[in-house]
Amino acid sequence: QSTDMSPASSTTSLPVSPLPEETLFFKDGIKDECSVLKLQLKERDDLIAQLREELEKAQCLQKALASQADKSTQTELLG
Repeated sequence: QSTDMSPASSTTSLPVSPLPEETLFFKDGIKDECSVLKLQLKERDDLIAQLREELEKAQCLQKALASQADKSTQTELLG
């Protein structure tokens, strides 16, 4: 007996390919899962874009309020 453990010398064989019905079901399942993942990815990307826009608006508003506050604390020169 050989102690070679290569797949070619293995005494237990695995099926070469699944049955045709299983293959179709498997492929359909993969396609469905892929479609769901693509949709989730698009929704995530849309949410990121929306949040970035809101962040930019909030930062602009914050800058405007900070600028306005700076002006209101300045003392007028009397002369």
